[in-house]
Amino acid sequence: MENLEKRHSILKLGSNKADILSAINQHAPISRTRLAELFDLSFTAVTHIVNEFIEIGVIKEVGDGHDLKPRGRRASFLQLNEDYGYIIGLEVTDVRVKSALADFAGNIKAVKRIIFENHSKDYLISTIIESIESLVEENNISWERVKGIGIGMHGLVDYENGISLTFPSSEEWANVPLKSIIEERFNIPAKLDARLYVATLAELIYGEGRYNPDFVYFNSGPGNGFNIGLVFSGQILRGKDGFAGQFGHLVLDPKGPRCFCGSRGCLVTLASPLAIEKKAIEAINEGINTSLTSIYKEKGTILFKDIADSALKGDKLSVNLIEEAGRYLGLGFSYVINLFAPPLVVLAGTLNSAGSMLLDTIKREIALHSVPQVYQGIEIKFSSLEEDVAARGAVVLIIREHLKKIAEAS
Repeated sequence: MENLEKRHSILKLGSNKADILSAINQHAPISRTRLAELFDLSFTAVTHIVNEFIEIGVIKEVGDGHDLKPRGRRASFLQLNEDYGYIIGLEVTDVRVKSALADFAGNIKAVKRIIFENHSKDYLISTIIESIESLVEENNISWERVKGIGIGMHGLVDYENGISLTFPSSEEWANVPLKSIIEERFNIPAKLDARLYVATLAELIYGEGRYNPDFVYFNSGPGNGFNIGLVFSGQILRGKDGFAGQFGHLVLDPKGPRCFCGSRGCLVTLASPLAIEKKAIEAINEGINTSLTSIYKEKGTILFKDIADSALKGDKLSVNLIEEAGRYLGLGFSYVINLFAPPLVVLAGTLNSAGSMLLDTIKREIALHSVPQVYQGIEIKFSSLEEDVAARGAVVLIIREHLKKIAEAS
């Protein structure tokens, strides 16, 4: 049942019809009464629009609920029709490609992960294609029922033209027209955007953004993914060419490690999951006493989850690595808070597995470096969404594109 006591945040699409579809997507199940209130339309006008979309099968009624207004009368609720078709959403990081199969209501039905063996351009493209093909075939889905393929890509993206400009782990990857490559291969509409944007979009549609129109979204990893999404008045701030949010390239130690961007001491080189993993392996090779040594000998590598688990068990090295990362992150967030004064900061991604140990350190460091009056009352919390958030956001790219086209054609 919809919560009428909370303020609904709406990510708009540009017309009454499109915005009503967007609201149904973002706040389902939702009643006609509430839609009329949100858009200052008559109940009759909303009913006419809604019935039109029910007839073509894009939305459906989901039974009766008890609407709070007016005078407690019964109301049918609306949601996107999950049987309208399927959508594929991809999250491509510098470590792996994750492909998700979703119904038209955005519910994830299956997920497939492929770890990259190398970062050559041809291999990356072929692996992305393989992840799409195998996902559809393994789930016995007809290609005719796939409405589109959304891609959230690591690195810088020209989202208007569907071009992946950079892939930091691949020297030969530059200006790759990934959208057209996928469309030509599958003859299905595709949409490409930055991984950060699609993850922020998922948080806005399905997470804290449903009732918080202003927030900062931070997503960590895996690998070198380390940026923030800025959401104001329910809209994601893109900045020039869509490059806003390069949080990982705040320089916190000018004499620190060299970053792939060319600078030294960027936050991503100090506190990203990959940076922490490298520090752990260096410490093991130096002979520092840690429970991580046995894990490293067994697996030949160390993942951030191993460090987080060991820290929670009291391993001194792991605790020190987590707290050091928290201090760097807290310092970085203090800059963001002093600049933008967001009422909410949402933390998502790989680092969240460190739990309160990381969160408490971040909060302490923010308090040390933020203007007290600015920081007062700001909420900092972990995202409640699952780890498939970026792939789910890539699904939303396609859903919203379809909703906009459906509204324009009606």
